[in-house]
Amino acid sequence: MVSSPSTSAPTESPITAGQHAPRRTHRRALAALVVTVTAAFACWIALGVTFYVNPATEAVPSSADVIYVIGPPTEERIALAQKLRGDGVARDILISVPKTGEQSADNLDICQGDHVSCLHPEPFTTAGEIRLLNSLYGADATAVVITFTPHISRTRYIAEDCSPMDVTVIAAPSRLSPIAWAYQFAYQTGGFAKAFAQSCR
Repeated sequence: MVSSPSTSAPTESPITAGQHAPRRTHRRALAALVVTVTAAFACWIALGVTFYVNPATEAVPSSADVIYVIGPPTEERIALAQKLRGDGVARDILISVPKTGEQSADNLDICQGDHVSCLHPEPFTTAGEIRLLNSLYGADATAVVITFTPHISRTRYIAEDCSPMDVTVIAAPSRLSPIAWAYQFAYQTGGFAKAFAQSCR
């Protein structure tokens, strides 16, 4: 009796099996990377909402030595400064202005008013603005600094880091588009990184 050839199922050769292992490892590494990046992005968004969209608020003191509008000196910030002065918070208004352009001292009517100083800090940054404030008022002075909502947390951090003064940071009304908010998330995060790297302490 002649036996028929056996027809066993084909087996994967060692070479083929070895070729699949790196592919599986690569897919797992890629999946882990995607999860890590997604989690990091989600954390960044959550922190951004906390610090940029809904920053901690401070009560405006009943009196201060100066009301300080930091750049850019928008109409909303200047209007809030004038309101606070009208409420008796402080007589002096200090405004950080660029050297040239529509918002320079030569082109802002308020800069011609009594007890208003419009000065250009060097450098024209938040840290430079706080240094300008320090140069004009003593360590025991109090200031109300006006900016806008996304900038509050970073301004407060730099003021606490670089000024011995008692500084209250508040926001003037502002409306930002989704694109502008996205830009502020990136810009303020970069600003925080710079402030950490160039600490005054």
